[in-house]
Order: sequence, then structure tokens, then C-alpha cells
Amino acid sequence: MIYYYWIAIAAALCWAIASLVSADVTRTLGGLAFNRLRLFFVSIMLICYTFFIDTWITINTEYLTIIIISGLIGIFIGDTLLFIALQKIGPRRNNILFSLAAPFTVIINIIFLKEIASFINIFGCFVVFFGVVIAIAYGDKNNVEHRWETVEGSLNIGIFLAICAALCQAIGVVMMKPILNLGADPIASAAIRTTTSCMLLALTFLLNFEVFKAKRKLTIKIVLQSILSGFLGMALGMSLLLIALQKADAGIVATLSSTSPIMILFLLWMFTKKIPTIPAWLGTLIAICGTGLIFIY
Repeated sequence: MIYYYWIAIAAALCWAIASLVSADVTRTLGGLAFNRLRLFFVSIMLICYTFFIDTWITINTEYLTIIIISGLIGIFIGDTLLFIALQKIGPRRNNILFSLAAPFTVIINIIFLKEIASFINIFGCFVVFFGVVIAIAYGDKNNVEHRWETVEGSLNIGIFLAICAALCQAIGVVMMKPILNLGADPIASAAIRTTTSCMLLALTFLLNFEVFKAKRKLTIKIVLQSILSGFLGMALGMSLLLIALQKADAGIVATLSSTSPIMILFLLWMFTKKIPTIPAWLGTLIAICGTGLIFIY
């Protein structure tokens, strides 16, 4: 069992590294343009993998509308906002804000699926929020000059976009929950969600607005970074999570896989040679503990 818990931690590490890889390329290319390119490669990976494991048969045609709408909200809108926010506020702030997806999921479940949340679940939501506030408000004093901690544009707009991304992610997940419970394969579902979102993002090529344009021309380095980000974040990271979920306790796995903000702090320490501030560590740990309360109880 411990082996699968380590696999869940490995998934979190994959997402943390993918976030750092994405941080540089989003600022080079632009958040929307990067997500457009990344989704193209991710879609190819997921489609090929679904054919390899042969799970298309699990997708009933009755599921398609919900899967597509879930993809539009969670990936087309959610991922695009997430990478625009990453471009603006850097990987540490972006990752810790994205942990708000856990309490948002609880709240949406209560409102729309009529699930009854325990006191511990509700308390966990407040703990996550409290941790996020501490990490964001007081966690950037030591590395403000490093490119991963600098703010591009407005910090408040970046925070707002990251919160909206977490909300979209939660809505997309809640929409998928009944479908997955009925037997739809998560990889096949993800392939449909990402491919639909990729096709819609491709239409932005036709719109002559600055926000939809890449900040610079594609290079081999940018393409390779996009492939690496997609592979680590979606292909490898998600596969490791599913392996862990199949064999180990779902609550513990979900909590361990949510430790990517902690991984980010260690990676920042490693690459910048500066220890992140105590509030950054404290706020991140508090948010992860809150996530644990939400998923375990």
C-alpha cells in the first residue's frame, strides 16, 4: 500500500515540474497561446493512449454532451485562465491558489448534487482558504527578483484568474463525477475533453485580437517545452494518479497528490538557492492539511 502512496507523491512531483516548465514558456509565448499548443500535444497523447488501452467502448453516446460541456468549462476556460494566471503571477502563487479547487468541489457538490458535507469537510474548506491567504499575502519576500516570483501585470488580476480557474476545474470535475460513476473511462473522457477544447482554441487563430496571438514565433525549444509540460502534467502525472487510486485509499491518495505546492517550494529553493519564507511554507502546509480534511473525512 505504501508503494502506491509514493506513486501519488510522484504524481504531485510531475505536476510541480510541469508547472515550472510551463512558467517560462507561458511568459515567452503567452498563456492562451501556450495552452493552445499544449492541448494539441496532450490531445494526441491521450487519443493514442486510449486506443492503446482500448477504452473508447466505455463512452456511451449519452455521455458525450456532458463530457464536452465539462471540457469546455474545466479545460477550454479553466486551463486557459490557469495558464494566463501562471504567466502573470508565477508557479508558486498559481499552484497554491489552484488548491481552492478542493473546497469549491465540496461546495458545488452540496449545491448541485445535494451531497451532505460533514463538519470536517466544511472546516477543511476554511482551512484551505486560510492557508492560501497566508501563502499568497506573506510568501514572496525572499525571491522577488527571481523570474518565477516576479509579477507580470496586475497581481490582483492574476489572483482572480487563478481562482476562476480553480472554480472552473471544480465545476468540470463535478459534472464528470456521475459519468465516471456509470463506468466511463477517465482517460477516454479526458481525451474527448481535451480534443474538444483544443479544437475550440484553434478557432482563436481566426480572431484578430492581440490576446489570442502568440508573443513570438514558435521555436523547437518552445515546442519541446510544451510537449514536456503536457506529458508530465497530463500523460504521466494523471496516469500515476489513476494507478494509485486503483490500489490505495482514495482520500489519502488525493491528499498526497495535492502536495505539488510543497514540491514547488522545494524546487524554488533548489533552483534559486534561496529558502522560501516561513509564511510560504506555513500557508502551503495549512492548505494541504485542509485538502486532507476534505478528502479523507
